[in-house]
Amino acid sequence: MQPGVILDIILVVVLIGFLIRGWRAGLLGSLGGLVGLAAGGVGAFFAIPLVASWVPDAAWRGWAAVAAAVVVLAVGYTIGAFIGGAIGSVVRKTPLRGLERLLGAALNLVVTALVLVTAALGVGSLGIPLLAQAVGSSAVIGTIDRVTPVEVKSTLAQLRSTVVDGGAQRVIEAFGGTADVPAAPQLDTSTPALQTASASVVRISGTAESCSRSLTGSGFVFADDLVMTNAHVLAGVTNPVVEVPGSMPREGRIVYFDPVDDLAVIRVDDLGARSLPLAPNPAPGSNAVVAGYPFGGPYTAGGAQVIVVGPSLVADISGNNPTSRQVVTLSGTVQPGNSGGPLLTESGEVAGVIFARDANSAPVGYALAMDEVLPVVALAGSLQSAVPSGACLAD
Repeated sequence: MQPGVILDIILVVVLIGFLIRGWRAGLLGSLGGLVGLAAGGVGAFFAIPLVASWVPDAAWRGWAAVAAAVVVLAVGYTIGAFIGGAIGSVVRKTPLRGLERLLGAALNLVVTALVLVTAALGVGSLGIPLLAQAVGSSAVIGTIDRVTPVEVKSTLAQLRSTVVDGGAQRVIEAFGGTADVPAAPQLDTSTPALQTASASVVRISGTAESCSRSLTGSGFVFADDLVMTNAHVLAGVTNPVVEVPGSMPREGRIVYFDPVDDLAVIRVDDLGARSLPLAPNPAPGSNAVVAGYPFGGPYTAGGAQVIVVGPSLVADISGNNPTSRQVVTLSGTVQPGNSGGPLLTESGEVAGVIFARDANSAPVGYALAMDEVLPVVALAGSLQSAVPSGACLAD
């Protein structure tokens, strides 16, 4: 039986159980337990990457993460249910009992569903292939995820990235600021061209075994079964997980890793996603789109304006040995998790690879120009065998 099916069976049983519990306890009787469960869900969202980082053995890391989620959820619910039970006893013999039962069942179902998807987001972003595939193939989680507002998921992802340092790969802060930064344009990112391009922008996660650190970033399909991203997204990772929108997460292998130019390539057999077309370097003053998965959350695309394209001294991913690279400086929001995502033209072509944000000026971001990207693209046919991905940057 597939992991996703097993997970769905468990989730359906849990949802039915909480539905029955809500009917029996009623609205007021359920409130305490639901508040505790919701608090446990948020706690589990933060606890999962922390617990995973404490377990050096990869074989046990996934089980530890799941156990942490279950324990935190159970503790939160138990405390809340104890308090709620006392409150609910007040209305157990009133004429409103029938309506209160119905409202309790409905509220229990909705809150439990939201808590489950919150915990699933935490587990799925660990970069552990089995867990990511189970969450990604779950019909129950997928259904709940589709009806959960993007704003809610984005906020949770950002909070976790802020609270749990290392839970998501930080965007490298680079250079020293840019004078006279124009405002980022408000572009329509729902055009057919950009919607088509979004289907080939992927979320990447993985665990750097040497420091037990979970990393998340973005990437894009540039050739059959090949995904380009930043080297700093994959530093120390052995088995990256690639998630194409609407598809189950897939385990890939790193077939190109350049810590100097900060570029890497993942091969995912039978990926089945369309390759994005490539454009020349963008012209200064032109509009562009920063696409990716900030904080490891849902896909976002935001408007940007190219300020300048030219050589800049940039250190390697360890912060050493600066070398000259062709860089696109842009006005636009670049967040942790955007690393490795494409800088798109308004027609959906790749015009650079996002790799950094400015240390002093916001919102200023940086992308590797196509002069740096095209030599790697030219190697596509020869990129077959796995290569080392260096040391974890937390070391």
